[in-house]
Amino acid sequence: MNNNIKRELLKRGDLKFTVKGITELGEFNEEKNTFERIPKVFRVSKSGDSIHHDRIFGDGMNVNKWGPTCVTLYTYSMLGKKIIGKINYSNVKILEVGEEGN
Repeated sequence: MNNNIKRELLKRGDLKFTVKGITELGEFNEEKNTFERIPKVFRVSKSGDSIHHDRIFGDGMNVNKWGPTCVTLYTYSMLGKKIIGKINYSNVKILEVGEEGN
């Protein structure tokens, strides 16, 4: 399963996906008087060297390594501190064209 997700992310490029447990604010729910939480949508670059939040001017991270179980990412803070993150392939859901991740 992990190899299939990794292969799809690398092969197809420019691919949208969500990660289990990573959400953002959605539309306001008047009945509950709160904002709904929706899955955050990410996009792999065509070359597979970075992953970005799927928004115009979305934040992103560079790919350090496509490992056997997860992809390791890095970026730098405003003060030059290196920040490292990982996305486990088992938490990835690849979105079909037109699917918004809801």
